[in-house]
Amino acid sequence: MNWKIPGTRRTRAIGAGAVVTTAALVAGGVAVANSAGAAEASTTKATASTRAQLIEMRTAGAKGYFYTSNQAEFRRAKKLAFKFSGQVPGYVSTVAARGTVPLFRLRMKSGSSYLLTVSTAERNKLAASGSWVYEGVIGRIPLANAAGRVKVYRVSKNGVGWRVLRTADASAAARAGWRVDGILGYLWTSK
Repeated sequence: MNWKIPGTRRTRAIGAGAVVTTAALVAGGVAVANSAGAAEASTTKATASTRAQLIEMRTAGAKGYFYTSNQAEFRRAKKLAFKFSGQVPGYVSTVAARGTVPLFRLRMKSGSSYLLTVSTAERNKLAASGSWVYEGVIGRIPLANAAGRVKVYRVSKNGVGWRVLRTADASAAARAGWRVDGILGYLWTSK
């Protein structure tokens, strides 16, 4: 399977053994059937062939931000008028690997806002509130820094949504009125 790099004409092959998030876009959001977090006990090492870009898109009408690591889901989102924002904060692992945690995606029921978290407690609390729909694991990320990784933050702004940004971008967003929710974890800087 080839992964098209958004905004370019280049493609990259995803290793045949990679487990990728699968999704079917439906009206008003995304329904995810996923297996990226299924092998929780695995001790696989995250390698270049098991990584995919974390792509940021603006939702229809620019009402929020949407993240995916799956090229097919990216294409389906474009058909629903989601627009590629130009942001690819980094790469996530598509398989359970030692030192990584699941990156959960939730969708706000009342709009087109999506939120990413690594916190199981936050995921459960939001899903139980009835205001959010848990959509699954879109990848796995390390919580510790190492060579070839970049720290990412989750930022939020009322009426705009949640974003995942690198340090410099998060600092600029804070100066522009966004709230820095905290460190989300680390993303790989290359495949």
